[in-house]
Amino acid sequence: MLLAALKTKSIITTLLILLAVVVIALLFFVYLQWCKKLFVRIFKRPQPMPKVDRSPATIDQSTIYGRGKNWFYTNRNEYINVRIDSFDKTKLSGYFRPAADRSAKFAVILLHGRDEHPSEMAAYARLIMRQIECHVLIAHQRAHHMSGGKYCSYGIYESVDLIRWIEFVKRQVGHDCKVFVVGRGMGAVTALLAAQQQEFPSNVAGIIADCPYESLEAVLTNEAIKKYNNKMKLPMSMVDRIMNKKFGFGMDKCDAAVHAGRIKIPVLVFQAGDDTVAPPEGARRIYDNIKTPKRLVAVDHAKHVMCYEKAPAVFEREVRTFIEQCVVRLVSRGQM
Repeated sequence: MLLAALKTKSIITTLLILLAVVVIALLFFVYLQWCKKLFVRIFKRPQPMPKVDRSPATIDQSTIYGRGKNWFYTNRNEYINVRIDSFDKTKLSGYFRPAADRSAKFAVILLHGRDEHPSEMAAYARLIMRQIECHVLIAHQRAHHMSGGKYCSYGIYESVDLIRWIEFVKRQVGHDCKVFVVGRGMGAVTALLAAQQQEFPSNVAGIIADCPYESLEAVLTNEAIKKYNNKMKLPMSMVDRIMNKKFGFGMDKCDAAVHAGRIKIPVLVFQAGDDTVAPPEGARRIYDNIKTPKRLVAVDHAKHVMCYEKAPAVFEREVRTFIEQCVVRLVSRGQM
């Protein structure tokens, strides 16, 4: 009798242990699937690639950026659709506008932010064109608009794409051309990460970074706190593992601050005071680590990538001064 009771107890205990293992395994499977969906939500292409590059039917011109977009589409025939292959054979698209003076040796490359249309950069293009005679390239970041790519990597792959775009501009303008790179949000981080690479072309005269975020980890942590009031360290750790498996690198590679000291060209950073996407302290850390000629312009009460809209006179003055200083630097070094 006692032996039968012990056997029954042992069987029940074993079944309970097996049930616990099954439940834990099921919970882990559900957790893993959720993390995979989270990875897709973070990195997958924001919008499908359009079949045709159409002009919008209406454009809101209530902001500087809207008026810049309207100017771009009004003069759309001056821009040539161009395509290049990136390092991984991803087809990248862009709008290229040769300068009125085809012998001009200055060019500007403009990089939009995450989930933005390239025409958002037209206001910056118009501003730079008022300062110097230059060729203009507005790039479609990978996984955005007419560029290929399934995943956006928040500036990591995009920084290598930028180097390919610089090589394209050199072929169009001349190998002795001087390039300014203007980026906002993710585009700013793209430029900063590219400039930290050893193979970054010496043709680049300066970078204008509008509201760069410090790192991808900081962006995701900030978003998690805003949405869930939690840093979500465990899910982010699993997303990082999935990222490593999918891309071959983790979130730590997208950190614009940690290696900013490698940048060898002048940098102008705009920091938005009320930025909840790329908090001001992140831009400050990037700025503090840069060792080359630099300037940080803080625009109070501006939201993310709205510095130009909030303080247009200040923005234009700072850009004009920065370009003038970069040109003087080039002349003093005998590079012009």
